[in-house]
Amino acid sequence: MNSNNDFWLIDSNFVGVIRFYKDKEHSDKSTAYMFIEEGIIMGIHGENPPLKKTRKKIVIEEARLLWQKLLNEGWQKTSKKW
Repeated sequence: MNSNNDFWLIDSNFVGVIRFYKDKEHSDKSTAYMFIEEGIIMGIHGENPPLKKTRKKIVIEEARLLWQKLLNEGWQKTSKKW
């Protein structure tokens, strides 16, 4: 599920997806960053790739907190979507 160190979540309505992945270019030993990309599922049955809506970069500790918060809100791990 997490080839290339991508981590994916999908919301409980199967409409929104979020991809977490490490910023390999700008992370160093003192500070590691993650990119977070959000998108929405396209097509009635999700047959089309999601439409990417936003992308942001945050420190890895914040990304971990966000990941846990989303899981607590009902988001689920999912396979790669784009």
